[in-house]
Amino acid sequence: MDAKWVQHYFKTVDTLNPDAIVAYFSDDGKFRFSNQPPVVGKQAIRDSLAQFFATIQTMHHENMGLWLGEDGNSAVYEVDVTYTRKNGTQVTLPCASILRSRNDQIYDFRMNMDISPVYADSQA
Repeated sequence: MDAKWVQHYFKTVDTLNPDAIVAYFSDDGKFRFSNQPPVVGKQAIRDSLAQFFATIQTMHHENMGLWLGEDGNSAVYEVDVTYTRKNGTQVTLPCASILRSRNDQIYDFRMNMDISPVYADSQA
């Protein structure tokens, strides 16, 4: 895992295509969104992403910092994420993600942010 790989992954996330995103995960991959229970397995991750993407119009990740692990298989990616709600309004939130990979596939992904402002005072 290198900087280019991480950035390409997040560009794929911005497409809101759950099938393209889960291609980055191992079969036993784990996806954890903040304090929610982890979602395990490609199909479960795909379904969870599709459900979330149905609630927004678009999103865009802006790189604020990237730290690569010395092992070559981990990264911490700090971003500002701009969400466009279904009603066209936008909100930008800070986020930090931890990625762990083996054989260039994510087996553990942890995203840390408070998503509630996306749904506050909106017609999402």
